[in-house]
Amino acid sequence: MAAEAPNKLHRRLCQELAKQLRDHRVLLVFDPGQQMRPFLDDVASTQPSAGEPGALNLGEQQPRWLVAGSSFYQLRSQLEPFVAKDLPDPLLIYLPDRQEAEGRDVLLELIRAGACFDIQLVNRARVYLREVLEPDKVQQLLQRPDLTYRDVALALEQSGDGGFSQLKALFQKELQRNTSPENAELARFWLASDALDAAITTKGLQNELQDLLHSRWGLGFPEDTSLADWRQRAQRALLLHEFLHDWHGDELTSFARQSLPVGKAAEENGLADVQGLRRSHADVYIAIASRIEAELELPELISGERPGVLGSIDTFPCEEQFLLRSVDAFIAKGEVAKAKELVAARNNSFWLVGQPTDEQQSKRRLQWALASTAAYLGLALNQAQAQLPKAAAPVEAWLAYQAEVAHHVDGLQRHLEQQVAELSASEVEIAQGLEQLRGRYEALLEQQTQRFTDALQQAGWLIPGAFPQTRTWAERVQPGAGRAVVFWVDALRYEMGATLHERFSGWSREQLTDLKLEIAQAALPSITPVGMAALLPGAERSFAVEDVIGSPCSVVDGVPVGWSEGKAKRLAHLQQRVPTAVVISLVDLIRSKEAVLIEKLSGSGPVVVTSVGIDNAGERDTDENLANVRTDMQRELDTIEDAVRRLSALPLEQPLERFVITADHGFLHLPLGREPAMRIDPPDGKLFKLERRCWLGHPSAVKAPCVEIQPAALGYGREGLTVVVPRSSGVLKAGGSLCYHHGGSSIQELLIPLLSFRCPPAAGAEGVGTASATGSTGKSKKQKPWPGTLVEKVTNRILMVPIELTVDLLNQGHTRQTVLAAYDCKTQELVATPIQAIGAELDRDTNRLTLTPGQAATIGLMLPAEVSAKKLYLELRDAATDLVLFKSPDLAVDLIG
Repeated sequence: MAAEAPNKLHRRLCQELAKQLRDHRVLLVFDPGQQMRPFLDDVASTQPSAGEPGALNLGEQQPRWLVAGSSFYQLRSQLEPFVAKDLPDPLLIYLPDRQEAEGRDVLLELIRAGACFDIQLVNRARVYLREVLEPDKVQQLLQRPDLTYRDVALALEQSGDGGFSQLKALFQKELQRNTSPENAELARFWLASDALDAAITTKGLQNELQDLLHSRWGLGFPEDTSLADWRQRAQRALLLHEFLHDWHGDELTSFARQSLPVGKAAEENGLADVQGLRRSHADVYIAIASRIEAELELPELISGERPGVLGSIDTFPCEEQFLLRSVDAFIAKGEVAKAKELVAARNNSFWLVGQPTDEQQSKRRLQWALASTAAYLGLALNQAQAQLPKAAAPVEAWLAYQAEVAHHVDGLQRHLEQQVAELSASEVEIAQGLEQLRGRYEALLEQQTQRFTDALQQAGWLIPGAFPQTRTWAERVQPGAGRAVVFWVDALRYEMGATLHERFSGWSREQLTDLKLEIAQAALPSITPVGMAALLPGAERSFAVEDVIGSPCSVVDGVPVGWSEGKAKRLAHLQQRVPTAVVISLVDLIRSKEAVLIEKLSGSGPVVVTSVGIDNAGERDTDENLANVRTDMQRELDTIEDAVRRLSALPLEQPLERFVITADHGFLHLPLGREPAMRIDPPDGKLFKLERRCWLGHPSAVKAPCVEIQPAALGYGREGLTVVVPRSSGVLKAGGSLCYHHGGSSIQELLIPLLSFRCPPAAGAEGVGTASATGSTGKSKKQKPWPGTLVEKVTNRILMVPIELTVDLLNQGHTRQTVLAAYDCKTQELVATPIQAIGAELDRDTNRLTLTPGQAATIGLMLPAEVSAKKLYLELRDAATDLVLFKSPDLAVDLIG
């Protein structure tokens, strides 16, 4: 039965019963008035039944117990199996409504070998009742003829709630607190720290501490041991209690004799106090849990268990590590939905986010972020495989497949490999799952490329519904109101365009409108000299790849514009066709001062921004290169967004309003070099250009793994060159990277993004610049700069925010209560609140921060696992008046994992 709230008498009875059982092994309790029965019910873990003993929890002792029936002879026979040994297990025999004299003749041997417990309830209770009740009330209570332990317990509990506590007074004095602590706070502080141990021992307050801990957790501690020993026993009992409470597997017999909280109140208190210990004393909890885990040998104990047995609370660090291995096993077996579910359930695990500044937890978050991406990639692969267009499907079916399904796989694969490259090979803990996902991705690429190439060939190498790359300038850049900016991004794959589209969708309507993402068909072969030339003005009239004086050359509207070294010729062609056009590289745009940019862009013609960072990064990727080139690719996307923000904010006489972002081609990118089986012999014939994914010239024989595309089929005319590409995702035997390549006819190479939108004209540099920072509806409002250096982009769920208020005449260095929060720039909805404060005090119940001017503080906020915000801003408000003290600029959100 569940106990009422324990009290001093309860603790004392537990101690005395435990001592006598330890000394005598067998203890008989004759109880003529059943005064002790309520107490025994309170401490009973299980009740006796059908001749089988139950179990008692007396703190340091957990004896079995039996309740005698009406016959002493039957009792003696029943006890024979339990006492017929030199050293019986502790056993308490309760004899209700019986005097010792009645059973002495029959049970004499048992009485002499063991002991009888003298209840003396009145005498025992009087000592404790006098501490909380007036003498006449004590006497009145003890004179009741039907007095039981329950009556005394209720009197102690009800009268002692507001009684004086020397222990609480000591806590308040030693820690210089203004108020007396609650029992829960005092118990948790003692559990985490030995700061008060010396004072408790000096003042002789061990008994009061024992009373407090027993009333809180139902645990007893040996009086002849130190407070440090008590603390370790309590820590072990409480953490093990939480672990077992959340355990869903078979019974762990290894812990059968461990002393644990018993009774509803004690169990609930124990669970709450362990949670409080993690929340308020994270660093201490880490050390405690690691020590107990090693003592109990838990990693070995749970190593063979299934994931579901561990419930939802990670009491010990080995649980998080075990579950990550389970995620790896699920992914390796193709059970990615289970892997995703497991990852989602552990997003808020203490061992990942409980101590954001802990180096070990930072490393663990990297592993789980990788596992999360892997699980999502597995699901995306399932969907892409299930919705793969049939072999007989028309080529236009691939447009919807790319827009709705396929690009998600490519984006997740790039993201996954970026995360993998941040770790060494030996550090990756989902190695089996990673290998399986890589194999599945390559297999999907092979299927996609073969079917798409076949469908494209059947359609005559033209995709109905896809925007022709050669018409980009004429139909997307040249027409329309407002001055245009076009980004020519080398190797901007469609999934990257979709990423930019998603980012720009997070801008407010005051910043950006008419956002549109289209699929364009790149010119073949999908390499830079062809794709960049196809973007030039005049390409809509005619475009070809021809033999010009024995070398391949792109020809735009009858004008040769060169090949590999033809960038200068292409730009000269642009200037000849559009004299007012201004060309600037992305790097120069970002590095130039505003005054320089204003002067350079002062005309009225279109602005062309060239970007080569993605392709340069990809070309550097080889099996011998350990650089994380995908990080450089991602940085280029970040820079493009920053460039748009900067251009749209320039106070030009002819403001930049229309934006177009597109590419020359896409690419295939794998983490490891293509195997020899994927390397194809090039065709025979007159060769003009050979790359990993294409061959140009006049072939005499094209072997089966490749497909020949006649120049007439591509509109290249009689002087055009024949293009040969692999029908699969394999590569030709040529020079260049075996990891990164393009030139072929896969959807990743040929279907490119065409992103367009408008940015309203800037009213002035200040007006546009502050619109983002204030999240306003167009009106500029000056804000104080944030009191600390913020990150430019949020890449982790744990956002560490620096704050240092200055000391001034108004605050004179006095502390100030504030409220910090992060909000979605687009919806203005609350995104995150603080979970940790360094250099400040955080009240978790009210989210109030107490900041001291002149003292640097770092506040940790945790974003939700499925955060939808593309940008967020921070607000620091006064807790009393709710006035906004500081508001941050917009922070882009691009979570890794």
